[in-house]
Amino acid sequence: MMRARRRIWLSRRGSTSVQFVLTAAPLFLLLLGIMESTLLYWTWQALQGAAIDAGRCAGLNAPSCGNPAVSTTPTQNYAVSVAQARGLSSITAANVTVLTGTAAQAVCGNTTATVVTVQLTYNDAAMISFVPLPSKLSAMACFPLAS
Repeated sequence: MMRARRRIWLSRRGSTSVQFVLTAAPLFLLLLGIMESTLLYWTWQALQGAAIDAGRCAGLNAPSCGNPAVSTTPTQNYAVSVAQARGLSSITAANVTVLTGTAAQAVCGNTTATVVTVQLTYNDAAMISFVPLPSKLSAMACFPLAS
């Protein structure tokens, strides 16, 4: 019995497998972390692009966005359509905030121009799985209103 234990203990068979397991686990965790971080960054970029497009549309009083000083609903609907076209399917009008007047001036830090602020918030718990990243993303764009 003692001889069998000694032979197993001194055997080098399987050491490559043990080394692979010890190095593969951190490597796979690193790769999953990189993929999760990349997905988070891509989502934030899509959100920021949608906020910029909707803010520009509202600032120019384009027909698809209407006049945000009168009603913010067309701008919210446009922001939702742009965000969904960029792959953010869970965005709804409740996630979009459109500000005009002094509230927008306070947020944008501009006290002279009439501005519109479009802020989109993205909440997706499915995005977070292995890496503790933020579960709520927000993007904002400020544009002066065309007169």
